[in-house]
Amino acid sequence: MGKRVGDWYQYSGAVHVHTTESDGTRPFDEVVALGQEAGLDFIMFSDHMNLNHRERGNEGLYDSLLAVVGYEHNDSEDINHFLVFDSPKVYPGKMSAAEYVSAAAADSAIGILAHPDEVRDRLAAFPPYPWKDWSVEGFTGLEIWNQMSEWMERLTRFNGLAMALSPRKSMVAPTDRILRRWDELSRSRKVVGLAGVDAHAFRYKVGPFKVTIFPYKVHFRCLRTHILLPKPMATEFSVARDQLYDAIRDCRVFFSNMRWGAADDFELVADNGTDRVVCGGTLPMTGKTFLRANLPGMATLKLIADGEKIFEVKSDHLEYEVKRPGLYRLEAWKGRRGWIFSNHFRIVS
Repeated sequence: MGKRVGDWYQYSGAVHVHTTESDGTRPFDEVVALGQEAGLDFIMFSDHMNLNHRERGNEGLYDSLLAVVGYEHNDSEDINHFLVFDSPKVYPGKMSAAEYVSAAAADSAIGILAHPDEVRDRLAAFPPYPWKDWSVEGFTGLEIWNQMSEWMERLTRFNGLAMALSPRKSMVAPTDRILRRWDELSRSRKVVGLAGVDAHAFRYKVGPFKVTIFPYKVHFRCLRTHILLPKPMATEFSVARDQLYDAIRDCRVFFSNMRWGAADDFELVADNGTDRVVCGGTLPMTGKTFLRANLPGMATLKLIADGEKIFEVKSDHLEYEVKRPGLYRLEAWKGRRGWIFSNHFRIVS
């Protein structure tokens, strides 16, 4: 589906989705059907340590839904989880984090650090799976917001049933820690920020009740990753896949929590009177340079420059004159809940 917003075409989808090929609870075709029902434009599958769906030829266009297959890698201690897309193979399980990140970079694959900011320690049955080796180089980006991770981070012995029955209520925002890390990493190069749903539809027993945590259809109505394309997504699979991957590599991405409203009409550009770019773009300061945004609803808008908030306003639009070169991104909040987060613009002298 998708839609044109300004001069660009916007598509939204679900990143980090598991099936019965690893620890998910629905087969590939059922997950695709649920994605279609939810109005997804793309799904990025990432079962653990296998590319079985790709090898079976399951990648493709299902009507207007693009399904691509990568996988989730982890080290021998079950930390440093890494989403890999567009790689020629599954890398050896004995590799260290530095080795599989380097291998993916050498193959020009997309590599995303998965749920890198987990710190929970309340329940021994649900340990954290954080990213620990920050010395690695060559990864494409970070899961800034992980749906299942945030749910688990807020889980206690006392709120399990309430959390299970209303899982979307647990979604607040990415942590300040990971946002700061993202801003710092992005100073020297492009680092894409994504939202991952981490869909499994796990089944748990909470007291006398048996519940499914985040059924797929609920996952698909919460966090979305949006890509921006200069022309409509192709109807040929290989071309559409490359359009998706190119947008991610180029950081033409924003992400949203659709519980606070669909963000498909969100528009954010940087404009110097001669040229105009979307997030991920670089724009020289020639004459007056503005950041301009239009939102599908009222929100508290926070403009971040070089990791610091420099402007805040409650509105459904923004026009901000840029006074100095720097790295800029925009956050939109509904009260204390995060709604929309853009990737960075580079404004240069």
